[in-house]
Amino acid sequence: MSVSRNKPCPCGSGKKYKKCCMAKNNVIDLHRLKEDRFYEQKHVVVTMVTEFVWGQMNRRDLEQLEAIFDKRTKNYVNEDAKPLMFHFYSLFMHQYENGLRGIEWFYKEKSSQLEPNLKTMAMTWASLPFCLVHAIEYTEDTILFEDVITKKTYPAARLNENVPSQIGPYYGTVGLLELHQDKYYFNGVRVFMSPIHVSQAKMKVESLMKETGWSYKKVMMEYSAEVFAALLEDQNSQIQEEDIHTLEELGLEHLPAYAEDFLAFYKEKTAGKKENTVRKYRESLHDINEVLKRNQMFSLHELDENSWIKLLSKEYFDMYETMTKTQITDLISTLKAFVQWMKRKKKTDLWPGLAHFLKEEEKQFIHAVQLPNSFFPNYFRGFNGQMNEVAKLLKGEILLDSETVEGLFEIKKANKQSFRVTLLASLQKGTKAKKRAEYTINGAELQMEYVEEGLIFSGKISTGRTNMWELVKMEDTFPRTAKPFIL
Repeated sequence: MSVSRNKPCPCGSGKKYKKCCMAKNNVIDLHRLKEDRFYEQKHVVVTMVTEFVWGQMNRRDLEQLEAIFDKRTKNYVNEDAKPLMFHFYSLFMHQYENGLRGIEWFYKEKSSQLEPNLKTMAMTWASLPFCLVHAIEYTEDTILFEDVITKKTYPAARLNENVPSQIGPYYGTVGLLELHQDKYYFNGVRVFMSPIHVSQAKMKVESLMKETGWSYKKVMMEYSAEVFAALLEDQNSQIQEEDIHTLEELGLEHLPAYAEDFLAFYKEKTAGKKENTVRKYRESLHDINEVLKRNQMFSLHELDENSWIKLLSKEYFDMYETMTKTQITDLISTLKAFVQWMKRKKKTDLWPGLAHFLKEEEKQFIHAVQLPNSFFPNYFRGFNGQMNEVAKLLKGEILLDSETVEGLFEIKKANKQSFRVTLLASLQKGTKAKKRAEYTINGAELQMEYVEEGLIFSGKISTGRTNMWELVKMEDTFPRTAKPFIL
C-alpha cells in the first residue's frame, strides 16, 4: 500500500512523508539504481572481452590453456568453481604470446570502437593490480579490506554480489578491486579463504619477492595464479573433534597455522599435571595466541627477529594495563619450553634466536612488570597519579607552580636513592622540555631494585624541594627492546 506524499510518515516522526522517508527512500533507490547499472555495464564488458579473447583461440588452444591453468593452480580449484575461475584466469591472469593479458589485448585492439563509458571501464580493468587482502572491519554498508603486504585499505560495498554476507574476520582473497561511488567492488571471480590460507598466500608472495627481486605489484601480476594456489592449498590438519574444547580454551578457533603445534605442545605438557601447571600453559599459550591474532599473524613462519621482538616487548605489554610477575615469568617459561619442544620435533618455523633473546631479556621483562607495581603500593592503582600529586602538594614536596614534564622516559642510570632518565618524547602541549633532556628523579617511592637501565616508561615528573625531580605518575612501562617500536 502506497503512502500519500502529504500524509504523516509511517516512521512516526510526525513529518509529512514527502519531507521524511520518501526522500531517504529515493536516495537509497537512486544509489541502488547506480549499482545495478554498474553491474550491467560490467556484464557487457566481460561479454565483449570474452568474445574477443576466446575468439582468438580454437578448441585445442582452449584445452592447452586449461592445462596451463590446472598446472599453475596445482589443481586446487574445486570442480564446481573451475569453469568460472578458468574464465577469470583466461581474461585477467594469463599472458598470451604477445605478452598481454586478455583484458590488455582487448583494450589495445578494441578500445577505439567502444562507447566512452565502456572504454573507461575497460581501461580501468586493464590497469587494476592484483592484491592479497583480508577483512578487518565491518560497518552496515561496507567491509574494510586491508592489503596484507602494503596495509592499504579498501572499503568494499557490503553486497552479496560483491562479498559473501557471512565472511569472517581476517578472511581474504586474491582479487582486483575497482572503485565506484567511493566504494570498492571485486572484479570477477574471487574465493574467500580463512586467515591461515591468507597467511599461506602471504608467505608465497614474500618468497617470490625475495626470489625474483621484484616489487609486490609485479609479483602479484606475474604470479597471480601461483599466489591464488597458495591461498587455496589445504594443509592436512591432525586436529580431532575432541580437541575443539581445548582449542576454544586457547583461543585457537580461527585455526591459525600454529594451532596444531600449540595443541600438541599443550596436551603433552599438561597431561596428568596439577591445576597450577595446566593454568600456566593454558593462560600463557592463550596470551601468545592473542597477541599474534591482534597483530594479524597466523603463521609462526612469517615472524622474523623484528616481529618477535616487537610482539613480546611492545604489543604484549600494550595488551594489558597491569601485569603480575607470575604472568610474565609464566609466559617466558612457556615460550622457552615451546622453543625446545619445536626443536625436538625438528620444526623450523621459529626464529632461531628466540631462545637466546628470552634468556638475555628475561630480567628486563620481569622488572618492566615489577617497576610500576612497586610505585605507591598504598594507593589504588587506577587513581595513583592524581592522588599522589595532591598528596605531594599537601606535604610541600612539590608546589602549584612547580615545573612539570609529562612524557616517555628512558632510565639511563640508577643508584640507591635516585635514578637518571632521558626524555624520549613529550606527551604534553606547550612544554618547554626538549627531547633528550635529562632529569634526576627521587626514587624514595619506588623499589629501586627494579629500576633497571634501559627500561622505558610513560609518566609525569615535577620539580621538588631538593635538586631532584619528584615522580608524580608512572603508567605504561616497557623493556628496553621495545624502544625501536615505540618512537
